[in-house]
Amino acid sequence: MAGLIGDLDVRRAVHARMLRFARDRQDTLVIDELGLDHGACRIDIAVINGHIRGLEIKSEADTLSRLPNQIAAYGTVVDKASLIVAERHLVAASTMLPAWWGIVLVSRAKNGQVALKRLREERVNRNTDALTLARLLWRPEIVQMLRDLGHPERTLRAPRDELYGVLALSLPRRALGQRVRAALKSRESWRDRPRPQ
Repeated sequence: MAGLIGDLDVRRAVHARMLRFARDRQDTLVIDELGLDHGACRIDIAVINGHIRGLEIKSEADTLSRLPNQIAAYGTVVDKASLIVAERHLVAASTMLPAWWGIVLVSRAKNGQVALKRLREERVNRNTDALTLARLLWRPEIVQMLRDLGHPERTLRAPRDELYGVLALSLPRRALGQRVRAALKSRESWRDRPRPQ
């Protein structure tokens, strides 16, 4: 008899099936454990292309204790999100989710494999927060963006937290999102991370 479906089992299934094509696209970055707000919360799996998409996993071995805070954190940054949830958590988790979140049910198929079934489609989140979005950037990235926007060098020497605020006020939210996604996708240090097998 198969044991509980754990996070790693679900993660492998998501990478192999839901994200198979996304992982092969040159214009798309798929990254596990993307930190939000300097590590205050993490996106289990982030997919970055024309949007930032967050996938949150709640396997049979998980609890829902952190889900309300995770939902709030995702809502400040991601354009789309899905909860990938075990059946034992489905009803309780569904009552917590905003309408724009998608839902994918996780179960064990008769052959023992992890099965994924889309129950609700994702919709676009219209309430991302410019400052939290800016905080995804590393200092050199934010300095370069502000320099490109014509800010004086004396401004660029300010503490990092001040620079986030300056950038958040310097661009419309949509343009800021485009620049943040481009910066994340261009980080070479992420290219070498091993992908789940």
